[in-house]
Amino acid sequence: MTDEQRRRSSRGRCWSAATLFACLPVLVCAQLAFDVASIKENKTLDDGGSLRLMPGGGITAARIPARSLLTIAYGLQGYEVVGAPEWTRTTYYDVNARPAATATREQTLAMFRTLLVDRFKLTFHRESRQLDGFALVRVRTDALGPNLRRSEIDCDAAFNASPRCREGGITNTTMKANGALIWSLQQLLIAHMRAPISDDTGLTGTYDFELRWSSEVSAADDLRPIDVAIQDQLGLKLERRRVPVDVFVVERMERATPD
Repeated sequence: MTDEQRRRSSRGRCWSAATLFACLPVLVCAQLAFDVASIKENKTLDDGGSLRLMPGGGITAARIPARSLLTIAYGLQGYEVVGAPEWTRTTYYDVNARPAATATREQTLAMFRTLLVDRFKLTFHRESRQLDGFALVRVRTDALGPNLRRSEIDCDAAFNASPRCREGGITNTTMKANGALIWSLQQLLIAHMRAPISDDTGLTGTYDFELRWSSEVSAADDLRPIDVAIQDQLGLKLERRRVPVDVFVVERMERATPD
């Protein structure tokens, strides 16, 4: 074989390998799709809706806004979605889908995303933007609140090994955590404030904390709103700031094609 023939043969082998690896994502995506799926617009005037990830895989949803289908499938907060058409807030859908075989929660959500891309003709990209939000900071740099203490355990790393890790929990107006990162408190505050919140406390490691607050659903005369309660009980506060956020920018989203 001449040198030129060897070079051509080598290029042929490389092209074949590149083609093979380029096809792999397509094969994987084909596997992460529901075997049977139905999406139908729900035009009833009933209040409320429901969505459930089924044991073993699959999804059943009733009267869920298109925008909420998006946030659930991609694990987004509402403020992270940019550019979604206004109709996605007021157009509701029923979804019933099941995989060909047993699927994990992560696989089910991946199939859900594939379904939205296919049926809503969804295209998007992600980028970082500055949004109005809050920074979680310390009230005093030399002290913590009475209900916030540095922990001697790490429940992310040793949940089963420490009985204290199972003493925590969250209700509508309480949160108790042992051996937890400040990140867990940050996520609670994001859910309540419905806005991006950066952690600027400088508190590293794990903490034990207990927080009690009053809400619109469960009002209590002896408790304060959550943004005030964190100051009194944890020695932390929220300051209004522009916060960098990784947003989900919808480029295209059409009403679902009929079954």
